[in-house]
Amino acid sequence: MRILKKIANLLSVFAVLIFTSLQVAATADDSQIIEYHGLDLSHHNGEVDWPKLSTVGMHFVFIKATEGMDDKDSNFDSHWQNAEKTGIVRGAYHFYVTEDPPEKQAQFFIDTVKLSSGDLVPAVDIELLGKNTAPDVADKLLVFVNILTAHYGKKPIIYTGRTFWNKHMTDKFGQYPLWIAEYGVEKPVSPKGWLDWHFWQWTEQSTLPGVEKEVDLNYFNNRDKTFSDVLLP
Repeated sequence: MRILKKIANLLSVFAVLIFTSLQVAATADDSQIIEYHGLDLSHHNGEVDWPKLSTVGMHFVFIKATEGMDDKDSNFDSHWQNAEKTGIVRGAYHFYVTEDPPEKQAQFFIDTVKLSSGDLVPAVDIELLGKNTAPDVADKLLVFVNILTAHYGKKPIIYTGRTFWNKHMTDKFGQYPLWIAEYGVEKPVSPKGWLDWHFWQWTEQSTLPGVEKEVDLNYFNNRDKTFSDVLLP
């Protein structure tokens, strides 16, 4: 079983390297373009050996901080500190609960996450509707992102899936950076309201050295976007 696990780990790393090389090849004519690859982490990914992870070539990491109005991720503090120590650009995200008041969710995130210059702007993950969600869910999300914008000084990133967004949300969020989840495709298709995306979560089943369980991998749209646009000044 240990041998099989090692083989699986090697295959996963090989897949990451292949994806990276393909992206680099696609932009080989433009020496100014830098590739940015990253992952996202929460307690669901288990323990993380940060020195080992730092050798894989990940440029950024989104770390789950909060969920709803009172659920802090148990691994947030350690991940947040270790990401800084290893030099990986760090970002914090909030899992939005559609049944909880947006004001309380925003304040909970603000109380939990202290961002510094060079950190990624905050991200909000909206991908599920609770059973008792009100029909004005889009308006309430707007309240949430407006509070974060006012506090941190830059618009937060919105993480979502195209099917969910097109069914339940509106086309009025196109000015916010988009982090789109779509797997098994050559490139993602943006939900209504967006012309393009900033981040693409292209797999949810990767194995990386240093991470106990499978992780999501992400790619920054460096063809049309500037990485500094999603960093705090």
